[in-house]
Amino acid sequence: MTHANLALVAAGLGLAAATSLPDALSAQAEAPEMRPETGKYSADVTVQSVDIPGAPPQMAGMMTKMMSRRTTYCLTEEDVEEGYRAITRRSQGEGAEDCTYDRFSMEGGALDAQVTCRVDGRTMTMTMEGTGTPTSSDITMTMNGDMGMGPGTIRMRVLHERLGPC
Repeated sequence: MTHANLALVAAGLGLAAATSLPDALSAQAEAPEMRPETGKYSADVTVQSVDIPGAPPQMAGMMTKMMSRRTTYCLTEEDVEEGYRAITRRSQGEGAEDCTYDRFSMEGGALDAQVTCRVDGRTMTMTMEGTGTPTSSDITMTMNGDMGMGPGTIRMRVLHERLGPC
């Protein structure tokens, strides 16, 4: 698999309240969009499944090992102005500059987003679902598209957690 193919796959690269439903809906209607806090964060990426028909069997293991990782990053005041998009951009990993949002919702701590990424003439669609608070998130990402060897699907979980100030 070439670096361009891996970049495409990497470009596809993680909250709830205990109240009654009427109270939660009322609070959601009155609350501004949730934003992450500034600071240093960790992002733990775990590949849950790789399905690329026709790929050699060892490729799934190699991709799982290569893409599962822990990184750290800082969110600045400028970053948090975009709200939770700042966190989801970090989830996408390398190549995210070639991605556009098809939809994005972060209401009541529930994330629902879809991103389309284009790298080297190929297209990948990634859905993101999960939960988030101002200091953490748990995002499941499902990538579908041309993996360089034909169509395939990769599913990952990304856990983001605020560690403290930058």
